[in-house]
Amino acid sequence: MSNNTTEHIKVIIGFLNENADYAVLRNFEGLPDKNNSRDIDIIITRQSYKKIKKALIELIDRSGWNIITYLNSDRLITYVCAATSKEKTEIVQWDFFFDTSVWGVQLMSAEEFLGYKQFNGFLYYVGIECQFLDKILYNNAVGSKYPEKYRATKEAAENSKIVKRKLKQIFGCRSVEECEKRRGKKLLLKALWSNLKRRPFGLVVSILHFLYTFIGNYLCSRTGFSIGFTGPDGSGKTTVIDTILERIAPVFKTAHKYYHFRPALFGNLGEVAHSAGIKKEVDRNYSDPHRGGKTGKLSSLLRLCYYSIDYIIGYFVKVKSVTRITRVVVFDRYFTDIICDSRRSRIYLSPKFLYWWGKLFIPSLDYNILLTASSETILARKRELDEEGINTINAKIDYLAGKKGYTKVLNETTPQAAVYEILNHVFSEQHRKNLKRLK
Repeated sequence: MSNNTTEHIKVIIGFLNENADYAVLRNFEGLPDKNNSRDIDIIITRQSYKKIKKALIELIDRSGWNIITYLNSDRLITYVCAATSKEKTEIVQWDFFFDTSVWGVQLMSAEEFLGYKQFNGFLYYVGIECQFLDKILYNNAVGSKYPEKYRATKEAAENSKIVKRKLKQIFGCRSVEECEKRRGKKLLLKALWSNLKRRPFGLVVSILHFLYTFIGNYLCSRTGFSIGFTGPDGSGKTTVIDTILERIAPVFKTAHKYYHFRPALFGNLGEVAHSAGIKKEVDRNYSDPHRGGKTGKLSSLLRLCYYSIDYIIGYFVKVKSVTRITRVVVFDRYFTDIICDSRRSRIYLSPKFLYWWGKLFIPSLDYNILLTASSETILARKRELDEEGINTINAKIDYLAGKKGYTKVLNETTPQAAVYEILNHVFSEQHRKNLKRLK
C-alpha cells in the first residue's frame, strides 16, 4: 500500500480509538502498512456508531478522500473510500458491523464481541474465538461452508468454551462438527427460536429493519453504481476500461460486472430470427461490426423495440441486482451507442428521436462516458472507420455531450490521462451524492 493509504488508515483508526467502542474483526495484523483483505471489518455498537457518524464523515471529507459507495443495511454500514491521481488510484473499504445476523435473526451482538476485545498498540481487535464465531455462525446459518483460508483460525478456536457455549445457545449444537452436519435452514430456525426466547421484540424490529433496507437498496440502487462507455472504434475504450478495472481492483476485482453493448437477456436479433425460421442465413462475421447494409425505418424501429425490451428487463435483472450493494457495473457501449453509431446497431433513426426514446423508456446508467478523439488521432490508431464515419459519430457525441447525464472525454494523449479524468469525475459525483444521503 502507498503512504497515502497508510495515512488514511492511521487517521480513521486513530479517530475510532479515541471516540468509539469498536474492534477489528479479522485480518488486522499488517495494518496500517499492509491490508491483507479487500475490506477492513469492524464490529461496533449501533449506539457508538451513531455518536461518531457525523464526525467520521467530516473526517473522510476533510482528508481529500471520496466516499464512492455507501451501503446502509440492517447489519452493517459500508464506506468505500477512494483517492485518485494521474498515476494511481487508492481504495479502502470500511465495513462497520452492528452484529452477526441473517435476515434480521441475530446470531451474535456487537456487545458480545466487544466483551472480548484486546489492544495491540495500534488498534482494538477481537480474540481468535470471536473471529471464528463470526464466520462459523453466519456460514452455518446460510448453509455455506466455512472458508478454507481461515482454517488456522478454526483449528485454534473450535474447541474453546466460548465457541461451544455460543453454538449451544444459538443452534443447540454441542460442537462445530455437529453444526456442520446439519442443514442451514434447520440451524437458522434454531437461531430464530433462540431469538424469540431471548429478544422477541428485538427480533421483530430487526426483521422489519432488514426488509426495509433490503427493499430500499434494491429499488433505489443507492449503493453501487453503473458506468457506460461509448465512442468510435479507435477511441481507446478497451484500454481505458481495462485500466479503470485494474485501478479499482483492490476492492472491486470480484465485485464488478462487465457487459458489452446490452444486458443480452435475449440473443442477437439475426440469430433469433434464424431460429424462428424467419431468416434463412445469419451473417456471423462479428469481427466486422459495420458489415450490415442500411435498413429502412420500419426495420430500424423493430430492431429498436427488440433491443429496448432487453435493456429494460435486463437492467432490473443484471444491473440493479448488482448495484443494490457496493458493486459496479461496466458497459462497453450501452443504449448510447445506438444513438451514436447507427451502422453498428443498424438502427437508422434520428439521433434526436433515439435520445428521447432512451430518455422515456431505457433505464439510465449512473454515468455515461462519451470517449472520443479527433479523426486524425483515431485513424492513426485504428482504421476500422473512415474519416467520414468518425466525424458522423463525433457529431452525435457532441449532440449528447450537451445533455444531462453525459460526459465527453477526449482521449488524445495517454490512456492514463483519460482514466484520471473519468475516475475523478465519477468519484467526485459519487462523493457528492453520498454526502447528501448521509446528512
